Amino acid sequence: MFARVFHDLRHSARRLRKAPGFSIASIGMLAFGIGLSVAMFCTLSGVLLRGLPFPDSGRLVMLEADSATQHIEHAHLTVAEAEQLAAGTQGFDALAYFTYWTETAEPDGQRPRDITAQKVSADFFEVLGLKPLLGRALSPDDIRLNRATVVLSYGEWQRSFGGDPNVIGRRMRLANEPPLEIVGVMPSTMNVFTGDTGLWRPLATKDLPQDPHQRFLLMIGRLHSGVSLQQAATGLEANVAALRDANGSDPSDWRMQARPFLDILVGDVRLALWGAFALAVLVLLIAAANVAILLDGRQTARRHEQAVMQAIGATRMRVWRGLLLELALIAGLASVLGIALAHIGVRVLRELARDSIPRIDGIAMDWSVVAFAVLLGVIIPLFAILTGSLRLRAQPNDAIRSGGKGLFGDNRQRRVLPAVATALSTMSLIAALTFAATLWKLQSVDPGFSADQVHALQIFSNAPSSSWAVFADRIRERLSALSGTRSVALTSSAPLSNIGPNSIDMIVIGRAANEPMQVAFRRVSPGYRALLGIPLLAGRDFADSDRGGTESVAIINRTAARRAFGETSPLGQQITLPMRAGEIASFRIVGVVEDIRNAGLRMPASPEILIPFAQHPSVAMTFLLRGDRPMAGIDAQMAEAVWEIDPQQAITRQYALVDELADQLRPARFFAGTVGAFALAALLLAMLGVYAVASLQQQRRIGEFGLRLAIGASPTTLARAILRESLSASAVGVLAGSVAAWLVFRLAQTTLLVDGSTRQLPLLAAGMLAMVMAAVLAALLPAWRASRIDPMVALRSE
Repeated sequence: MFARVFHDLRHSARRLRKAPGFSIASIGMLAFGIGLSVAMFCTLSGVLLRGLPFPDSGRLVMLEADSATQHIEHAHLTVAEAEQLAAGTQGFDALAYFTYWTETAEPDGQRPRDITAQKVSADFFEVLGLKPLLGRALSPDDIRLNRATVVLSYGEWQRSFGGDPNVIGRRMRLANEPPLEIVGVMPSTMNVFTGDTGLWRPLATKDLPQDPHQRFLLMIGRLHSGVSLQQAATGLEANVAALRDANGSDPSDWRMQARPFLDILVGDVRLALWGAFALAVLVLLIAAANVAILLDGRQTARRHEQAVMQAIGATRMRVWRGLLLELALIAGLASVLGIALAHIGVRVLRELARDSIPRIDGIAMDWSVVAFAVLLGVIIPLFAILTGSLRLRAQPNDAIRSGGKGLFGDNRQRRVLPAVATALSTMSLIAALTFAATLWKLQSVDPGFSADQVHALQIFSNAPSSSWAVFADRIRERLSALSGTRSVALTSSAPLSNIGPNSIDMIVIGRAANEPMQVAFRRVSPGYRALLGIPLLAGRDFADSDRGGTESVAIINRTAARRAFGETSPLGQQITLPMRAGEIASFRIVGVVEDIRNAGLRMPASPEILIPFAQHPSVAMTFLLRGDRPMAGIDAQMAEAVWEIDPQQAITRQYALVDELADQLRPARFFAGTVGAFALAALLLAMLGVYAVASLQQQRRIGEFGLRLAIGASPTTLARAILRESLSASAVGVLAGSVAAWLVFRLAQTTLLVDGSTRQLPLLAAGMLAMVMAAVLAALLPAWRASRIDPMVALRSE
């Protein structure tokens, strides 16, 4: 049995060698499709399908607050909410809350540097389920007593202590802090959850603002085994309702929800990745359809050969088995070559996706990816069998006939396969156009501010709180003296930055206290609005006279003015804001500015309030410098200016504001480029399919065309016949693909890259036109060849 199969396999290999054009085309197209599909599957697996490096990571969730009336989603929690939920909530094994912090390290003989830290509550490490690499995690007593203990990240352990295995028990010195005892070191996998966090310290809630409207705590939880998110939401709502009843507070529309941490980590990239993977699979299907077309034509050309084999004793099963072995060889070779192409493609995708999608380091070839490639190699022969491309059309008595040169499969199959390939290509092309249109719209979105030649320097001041305003003024003056500087301003958080932004409840004096409005909150210096080019719509800007000891004033943006005051002018209105240490401060609105997109180019503007930094200074300071021209070495000059004022001041981050805007476009550019490449591949493969069908039609009708030319038919008429037959199937495919693309477009509007306002009809028209033109170009050469047939040569061939 095995000897017979081996013999048939060798015979199949010889037959493929005798048809190099068919073999190379089939293996090449399938390998290309498999390579793209496997590379995208590898990306999808690394980012989405592989679990996080935590025990039972699917049960790890983040808790967030939503308010429908204020149009707020994914907000943080208040101290009261976090403490109530952490005390025990049905459906959770454990809950913990934390907040980000910044500590300043004082290395000997070096400039101070900032370390991103997290202050955490009890059960934080228990929720994550990770055990320390060295030592222990923070204990409940560490948290309760607010001990001077610290747990290091793997990166900080290497950076500050050179990976010393005896680091446990040593002391770590931070600016303005007593020495901290190092009790543990976490493994490197911790950074999947905490990013660049360098250390963890106990969180003492008694030192936090207790105002019920300040939301700044993040919360993580581990679901009970078998508990769904819907069941968890019920437990959360019951617990928060109990908190309201205990405090006697009025009902609120704030609702708690639990979201899988992986969803938060990957964001809207999930649907975009699935869409790109689907397009890669479409390319593979188009390649498979083209191979089925070639197989169908090859079967027709070999009808006489197969009839002779049956006439001399071969069974139909053995002939069919030989055909199946040929196809298996093609699929196997294509799979091997496809894996090699995928290996190259993964490396290219990792470089293109860097800084564009999360979990990029998880994208790697492994056995699951190889198994997926083998699965594709098995499915492809099944696809050919299902399409009927391998069925035997010859009978033994055909051996005494001419061999059936006038036959080419059945008419239905000749039309269906090219139509399917064209439909799939149309879908992918329209998808690529949609991504490109969205990218263009993102690039043309006005962020509301001018970022050209603006450089940012972020710090958390080491100075005492009583000196923050003076310290900030001194740095502003020093930066203003730099050569080439046009203007300098200060803010507690720069536009688009995730460092320093805050949201608080604004209450309009004279209205019911249960009607607060959540607003984004920034402290700014005079000149902030002018430096960024933000239009002033009404009232006045801040002045140097708006300092401590004078009336507290505020400026709100257009959205805040509309939601809080409607058509009434907000100028002169009195509002209150919760400040630090439980202080409730009153402000008079003196101006209204235009909205800016602080949360990102894809996010609508949110209500925002600005107050003078000098009246209510903060530890968070971002200095913005606009130059008259590109300034070489500006980052170093700004840093030196700060160190001239305070040599011990650490600098958190420096960047150009245009780079922050560019970061908003990186995911869109990555997916637009990837999908565009897939669409181009699909278009080329579809053209090959149309060309193959037209060429085979031209070959099978050589005798007919020769006769028609001999009796006076014009070459133009014959060319039109080939074009008409080729384009009729393509037209059906274009229409079907356009309808499918329209349906998919509705789903794509929810992804990261497709804007809901993108107009689809022009994209559909452009995609259909491009496919029609491609089909015409692919069919032109066979049509031209048909019109150039020599009648005598054609008749002799029959």
